[in-house]
Amino acid sequence: MSQKSLETRFTNKIKSLQEIEALLESERQKGLRIIHCHGVFDLLHPGHIRHFREAKAQGDLLVVSITPDRFVNKGPGRPAFPEHLRLESIASLADVDYVILNDSPDAISAIQKIRPSLYVKGSEYADHASDITGKITKEMLAVEQSGGKIFYTNDVVFSSSSLLNKFFDSIPKEVSDFLEKLKKKYSANTILEKLEDLAKMKVLVIGDAIIDEYQYTEPMGQSGKGIHMVARCQDKEIFLGGSFMIANHVAQFAKEVTLVTAIGRECPYANFISHHLDPKVQPQYTILEDSHTLVKKRYVIKDGKLLTKLFETYSGQEEPLRPSQATNIANYLNKNAKFYDLILACDFGNGFTNPLLINAISDTSAFLALNAQTNSGNRGFNVVTNYRRADYISLNEPELRLSAHDRSSSLPGLAADICQLMGASTLSVTRGVQGVLCYSSSGKHIRIPAFATNSVDRIGAGDAFLSLSSLCMAKKFPPVIGGFLGSLAAAMNVQMVGNQEAIKKQQLCKYLIRLMK
Repeated sequence: MSQKSLETRFTNKIKSLQEIEALLESERQKGLRIIHCHGVFDLLHPGHIRHFREAKAQGDLLVVSITPDRFVNKGPGRPAFPEHLRLESIASLADVDYVILNDSPDAISAIQKIRPSLYVKGSEYADHASDITGKITKEMLAVEQSGGKIFYTNDVVFSSSSLLNKFFDSIPKEVSDFLEKLKKKYSANTILEKLEDLAKMKVLVIGDAIIDEYQYTEPMGQSGKGIHMVARCQDKEIFLGGSFMIANHVAQFAKEVTLVTAIGRECPYANFISHHLDPKVQPQYTILEDSHTLVKKRYVIKDGKLLTKLFETYSGQEEPLRPSQATNIANYLNKNAKFYDLILACDFGNGFTNPLLINAISDTSAFLALNAQTNSGNRGFNVVTNYRRADYISLNEPELRLSAHDRSSSLPGLAADICQLMGASTLSVTRGVQGVLCYSSSGKHIRIPAFATNSVDRIGAGDAFLSLSSLCMAKKFPPVIGGFLGSLAAAMNVQMVGNQEAIKKQQLCKYLIRLMK
């Protein structure tokens, strides 16, 4: 058979969901027994081949459905092979009769179209309780509703993730060295169990409310009537930012989240906020009578996934809290702080906090995690040492150096000074592509590498790190685990534009498992 004939034979196996439904109906009327396998199949290996062979032996026709690229949530760099190559690879196997690209993150819609006699999974899925996604239980129900049964193959199990990690990923040496040391002390299951402990927590998030707007532009060149540059506005996206987004991150992992912040009475984004704030978040709003909720508008050029920022504007939140409003918030903290496992103060320095409120936050009896952000809106006046105390502090390197008024000393030394000054047990210093330094008041520190080697947008990465690491530190996890999980959240965040969505617990768990295989 010619090469062209072989290619045609393989590609003829690739069908759409609509095509497969009609095709299988005619095959079913002939009395043929239909078998269905589903997965990502990122790297086709001997375990998959044996799995398909055993599945095919249970019936007459084997249909394999694969997860589309957009639903493969295993962290940055996955899938390693795009969907069209995964389809072609599986179609080339003799045991596979048809292969289809699914249209959802689980197999349920494919099951409903295929209606298999047997839905076949590997033996590692036989224990439904160990499936962190919970999908296998729902898929089994869909199979039974379609008149079929589930079947587990029992052969040598290989892991695509571990093979890709070992032979294909260009993981920097510092990342692989860190993971090897971590795996000697903690298994993936141990860390996943700790993550589950976060689900019992009650958290209060307090800080500035921000709306992030991305205005996508096309450069047009120099003005014909001046020396300034001109760009055409093409499209825009709006995201929650500031304490809104931190509350949303926390809500993916904790039991209850209360958000204390201020918004404008005539806020044009009120409906947007209510629709995009996680339902688990209970807002306690202070109303600004004379100004809008702060909007940060970024003008950017978008080339594929690459973003280039041109400039940024601030609007709204020019009105500070009135003394009576600050007093009301302080009274709320004094009365309710004891009911929370964590007070997470995210001070973006845009006018929400004042000395009265800073004192009230410092006086809380609950575990206090703190970030005071330095940005163009506060010109370095907003430093963490404005507060008297914190149990955990998360800062980037410039924020730490400004807080210590020290440009050149070592980071562990500066972290020790700030921890001693504020009575903190742990301090994390985020350093972008250089990773994170986690310092403990015991005098020990650990460096955690960055897990994302490239990024779409770095906006929001520090907030993702702060959110998850604060939860971990409040639960007294070892700093290496809190820093590790926070770093995974940051690595996931830089793969999206701005604060497009909160870091999902299930996706982070899958990313963790992939790295630790």
